[in-house]
Amino acid sequence: MKLLYLGTAAAEAIPALFCECEACQKARSLGRAGIRGRAGSLVDGVLKIDFGPDSYRQMLDNGLSYAKIHSLLITHTHEDHLAVDEVALRRQVTAHIHTEPKLMTVYGNAAVGEKLRGKTGEMLAFSEIKPFVSYDIEGYTVTPLDAVHCCTAEGSDFPVICRGKLYHRSENALIFLIEKDGKRLLYAHDTDELTTEDLSFLRGKHLDLVSLDCTNGVLRSTWTGHMGADRDKLTRQALRDFGAADEKTIFVANHFSHNGFPGEEELQRELPGFLISHDGMEIEF
Repeated sequence: MKLLYLGTAAAEAIPALFCECEACQKARSLGRAGIRGRAGSLVDGVLKIDFGPDSYRQMLDNGLSYAKIHSLLITHTHEDHLAVDEVALRRQVTAHIHTEPKLMTVYGNAAVGEKLRGKTGEMLAFSEIKPFVSYDIEGYTVTPLDAVHCCTAEGSDFPVICRGKLYHRSENALIFLIEKDGKRLLYAHDTDELTTEDLSFLRGKHLDLVSLDCTNGVLRSTWTGHMGADRDKLTRQALRDFGAADEKTIFVANHFSHNGFPGEEELQRELPGFLISHDGMEIEF
């Protein structure tokens, strides 16, 4: 399997639109090497994960054609992960696709389906997926798990327990376990530490690559619903304790905010044994 990181930043990107902080100034000084677009990835050129507002530029930068993508996995409806009006451009008047099949199916929770209401048609479809149910998607076994994200102070239909505390969510945000030919990828963005149910499901399933949210960076996990270097290391240990990871498992930190991102070298010192993702990075495993 191959995982291509198209974008590796959080909602505001790096450098952020209106920011003059040290991290953003440093990113600008590095030119293209310092630029990180909103998060999104591609598995084997087949499964697109999330479709944020930088997807068009990422397509061009990586020599891709989204006309050839037939499966889109959406983690949640936040605008940096689902640019719904751009996804909806896959319709006959704006997309002249000459190869078969023309249809792209968007897989996501019920909230994603609501966002796409009235926008699907002959070339765009929606399929609701639910946590801990495995789906066969183009020969891959895709199992959504619970993400500790979209947290709200009010009660909801989507409670989760993380670190012994009950969190309510405005939607059933997801992370993905993706399997094919004996290889396993855990793609865990945006989320806080894994829930007990997530870890129990993963128990004994050896993961070849684990991509973890690192929005908080070197900060001590300021935001609930995201992780930083400290919780990434705790999550790595938890996966090892549950027999889902070992010394052969590749761990990658991804999804960075300028607020906690001091630069790749500095973050690497905080995360020994992790790879630090960047836009255009591809890992074969």
